[in-house]
Amino acid sequence: MIATRINNRIRSSWLNLRPVRATKVVGIGLPKTGTTSLGYCLRRFGFKHQTFDMDLALKVKRNQIDEVLSVAERRESFEDWPWFLLYKEFDRRFPNTKFILTLRKDTAAYVRSLQGHHEREGIRNKDWVKPHWWDEVHGMQPAEWDYGKSAQRYENHNRAVFEYFAKHPDTSEIFNAGMTSFSAAVIPAVGGCPPLGAAWPCVAWFIAAVGG
Repeated sequence: MIATRINNRIRSSWLNLRPVRATKVVGIGLPKTGTTSLGYCLRRFGFKHQTFDMDLALKVKRNQIDEVLSVAERRESFEDWPWFLLYKEFDRRFPNTKFILTLRKDTAAYVRSLQGHHEREGIRNKDWVKPHWWDEVHGMQPAEWDYGKSAQRYENHNRAVFEYFAKHPDTSEIFNAGMTSFSAAVIPAVGGCPPLGAAWPCVAWFIAAVGG
């Protein structure tokens, strides 16, 4: 236990001190497709990681893209809001970026995951306090959430990602991180296995997490 804490502290200190690597790894699946587990894996691989930031998502919705990309310059890996929206911008701004598209088993599984998240958050409860970014980011009131549109958004996003990279095969790499292909996607995307065999526990966890 003590040795593990010491190792983690040393790793964290080194991570903060070392220079930022030029190559980026970006999770571009929608939220609720296993992005939290992907973030865990990327941290285990030793990246300077940036997870969701809803204030940055608000900037993206306001078309303040350069401000958001200036934040990205100081980090190495990304997932969730607002990063899944910015694959074209990353592709242009940061050459050799690698992209990981996380997917649920199917659209219905995605919608169930999103509904479960909203229920846990209590977004339709009378005492729920709406965040300051909600209206501009989501464009609808919590009580008016349309899960049919969420399903369409999920399918449209995935289709747009595949169509974009089909037209840009030489600029970047995209890895499909579906339920059964995560290990095949993440390991080449990040350039090999992490220290101390950290890949395999997180791969198993990810497959279990996004299974349905």
